[in-house]
Amino acid sequence: MTTTTTSYGTWTNQISTYSTGPDADVLDYINGGDADWRELLEKSGAFAEMVAAYRAEIEKALPPDVSLCGTEFIGPWQPEPGDFDGYPVDEDGALDIAACLEGIDLEPIIQAHDPLTLEDIARDELKSTAKEPAKAASMAMSRLGVKAFYHGPDPESGRTRSYFRAGEVRAALASRPGQGTRSDVTAGNAL
Repeated sequence: MTTTTTSYGTWTNQISTYSTGPDADVLDYINGGDADWRELLEKSGAFAEMVAAYRAEIEKALPPDVSLCGTEFIGPWQPEPGDFDGYPVDEDGALDIAACLEGIDLEPIIQAHDPLTLEDIARDELKSTAKEPAKAASMAMSRLGVKAFYHGPDPESGRTRSYFRAGEVRAALASRPGQGTRSDVTAGNAL
């Protein structure tokens, strides 16, 4: 059976009259950062990853038969009864797309795809006091199996650097032994 689809509106008339789409929202968000960082996001592909991750979160928040295609929401012309059960609707009973998406926070998406250098990892994530902190970070990333997603020039020195996704680094560091709650100690029974 073929389902006829129709437009449920555009990003501009459903979500924000001041935005042309999710790509523009990500761009607006990062425009507060310095020029070197924004250039790194573009050259490394991190910006495209941020946009793709944001769009994936949008798709997860929408009912299965509704999708964001470019900047237009598309869904069934005549939804079956129950198709939108559990999703917010407006006063006319139509799907409330803005309410579906209001729980999506762009900040963690940006942070997860933020490129980190070995120096950043050593200083900010490992809190390293090693004589050569970048080497310590490199060894930690190697042991944890975290690979750089981009190799490119440092904006200041021009030296080639390895860049790692912040979300992957933080997840790997959190998974190290000894990083969680001890399972061998119960409350009031600490050693």
